[in-house]
Amino acid sequence: MRYGASIALAAVLLFAVGCLTPPGKLSRSVLGIDPEDVELTRALLQIDEEIAYLERLLGRHPAHFRSDKERLVTHTRWEEAVKKSVILLNVDLANPELFARAGNLYRHGHNLGVPEASRAAYRALSRCIELAANHVDCHFHLAQLLLASPPRFAPTAERLLLRARSLASPQTRPEFEVELARAYFAQGLRSAALRQIEFYLTLRPDDVDAQRFRDKLVGHASPGRPR
Repeated sequence: MRYGASIALAAVLLFAVGCLTPPGKLSRSVLGIDPEDVELTRALLQIDEEIAYLERLLGRHPAHFRSDKERLVTHTRWEEAVKKSVILLNVDLANPELFARAGNLYRHGHNLGVPEASRAAYRALSRCIELAANHVDCHFHLAQLLLASPPRFAPTAERLLLRARSLASPQTRPEFEVELARAYFAQGLRSAALRQIEFYLTLRPDDVDAQRFRDKLVGHASPGRPR
């Protein structure tokens, strides 16, 4: 299927599930997407908004909710976001940006406790990296997925995070640094984790969770491996 035809079909399908906003000039673009592809850009911007909402509730594994109602509402919103993402993905299976969104949403599903979501996330994010070897976010989100898995995956998560950091250089993203601290901790490298969380706190000194993590490490640091 030609790329232009793919986007046209995606627009029709997304309209059918009530995803598209009324036509109009877009004020934002999407990295990796031709700004002339207005319908795809609009659809991805909307998915990104849903991901940002879900990240606040499902960014950590396991997710915690204030009530059963909040869990139900979040689960429903997650399902709708996945549905929209999969529609786009099935129309164009060669676009890494579509795999990036689907993989991140499935990662949130894993944190929500949805069966098989972790497998779907791993497949989608790995495929994203196959299609775009320098895709920063896919390296990062795959590392997050592995850190929400058994500790034996932590060394791979560390490598992915270091790769993401290298790809983003000379910029730095604080979220890479805090996840690196967790990767070291998951490997039993408390001294390395402590040094890393201290560095992260120079970037985000008001992060209360990171402060608690640092305080936990201070009294239990051991030499770990050289860094």
